[in-house]
Amino acid sequence: MTKRIYSHSFVLALLVAGLTMTGCKSVPVDIMSMTAPDSLQTNQNGSFAVETNADAKQPVSVSWEFGDDASASGAEASHAFAEPGTYTVTATASNRKGKSTDMSSKTVVVVNPPVPAQIVSIRASDNTPDTQTQVSFSATVNGDSPLSYAWSFGDGSSSSDAMPAHTYSEPGTYTVQLNASNKAGSDSRSMSVTVDWYEAAICREVSELGGAFFSRNSSVLSDEAKAALADNLEILAECPNMNVRLEGIAAPGERRPQELSEDRARAVEQFYTDNGVSATRMVTVGTGRAADLSSKKDGLAQYRRVDTIIVR
Repeated sequence: MTKRIYSHSFVLALLVAGLTMTGCKSVPVDIMSMTAPDSLQTNQNGSFAVETNADAKQPVSVSWEFGDDASASGAEASHAFAEPGTYTVTATASNRKGKSTDMSSKTVVVVNPPVPAQIVSIRASDNTPDTQTQVSFSATVNGDSPLSYAWSFGDGSSSSDAMPAHTYSEPGTYTVQLNASNKAGSDSRSMSVTVDWYEAAICREVSELGGAFFSRNSSVLSDEAKAALADNLEILAECPNMNVRLEGIAAPGERRPQELSEDRARAVEQFYTDNGVSATRMVTVGTGRAADLSSKKDGLAQYRRVDTIIVR
């Protein structure tokens, strides 16, 4: 075998050439991972980042395209989307002046921030109804759908309709309250409704009611007197907001005129209450003896009576 002997200078040249070739080796860039939010709200900043291979030939540059005509540069970036939608965010890494590149993309869903329920106004079709008038309620409510409505009419009744209607059975002032809500929050608002008794046309037309007449020195209602008072009862039943004053009168010549006039007024009051008229709607007065305007027997009979006087 022939043994080759190399000079020292030749070996050194080979070593230098090998080192030069190794140093000139160019490693392409690869995106190892990409982080980005799955979803964002509009105008909410999101953080975006990529990690590239550590042995990539430097320098490595990264550029971003966010899918809404916006861009950025750097391994880390921050961005906010102005409009809701689904966006494809793309990161591009390059080295060797762009001769080596790698790309990675991720989808980001952007939504508007939740809007809680907010009551702008509530309305009633009639703020001063009577007990036979149906009132329609409505409201202007802002916020994300679906919206829930909870109405309270102040008389123990309620509704979950957006535009309910309600009829009050009793007069009075009621506080109507609405609570509107959605997944993001709730809001409340109230208003007042003043209810009066229903008044039929006849209640405005009647100016006086019939009187009840009595026998001499008596406070007992005769059948004729009861018939007259029965006519009054029909009007009082139809006009629940009508109040009356019962004035008892004694004729000249009757015994104990003051006491007798009071007894007669109370007898009429008892007749009315026995037939459904509330005592709170009546005031009884005994006026005593009427002035002696006539001495004739038939003329004095007109003073033995009780008048039912309408109080407006």
